Amino acid sequence: MAVERDPERCERHRAALPKVQVACSEVTPQNIMSLIQPALDSVDEIDVLKVDIDSYDCPVLEMILPDVRAKIVLVEANPSIPPPYQWAMLHHPELWSFFNSFHSPEEVPIRGCSLAYEVQLLRRYGYDLVAFGGHDAVFTHESVRSAFNPYHVPMDEFDCYNEAFIAANGIPISRTRRWFFGINDTQVGLPEIWEFFVDWMKVNAPRLFSFALRV
Repeated sequence: MAVERDPERCERHRAALPKVQVACSEVTPQNIMSLIQPALDSVDEIDVLKVDIDSYDCPVLEMILPDVRAKIVLVEANPSIPPPYQWAMLHHPELWSFFNSFHSPEEVPIRGCSLAYEVQLLRRYGYDLVAFGGHDAVFTHESVRSAFNPYHVPMDEFDCYNEAFIAANGIPISRTRRWFFGINDTQVGLPEIWEFFVDWMKVNAPRLFSFALRV
């Protein structure tokens, strides 16, 4: 099953994969479970869950995880915020129209959530980090951990981040490098990251959209 907000892409999806049920709707933390419930009624576990909406991904994922178990979870991550900083964009009904005013989503730093946020969230529900690269993180449920022998999972989020290709995501790569390599004290890094997002929204956004930030 898939959920797609854009009507044109929704129809293309139906044409290309006619056997896949598609819900043509904007997804929010409030409606996600009702949208995907038809696909869950007859199963106790699904094979793959993917969340990639370029905005408030983690609040949506947080609503799914208590009731849905998957062998594999793929989540888009904002690569510009390194561990150990747990950052996530929160839901706001005006976010979609704001994002659509930009030519490319890579111009907008206030989207998605950081790798560290995803690791701590999925760990609560028994998921191991197994890979990270570019804009995506892959997690598997601990029940299938033996399938990854002789590799030791979960992978270390710092090692994965350090070895991954990190693309600038609306944030100068120099800032990302400073937050990961240059600052040893999170009490220095936290207010610096907070100030970056607030200052960016003051200049570019119609309002200060809410986000979560912690370590």
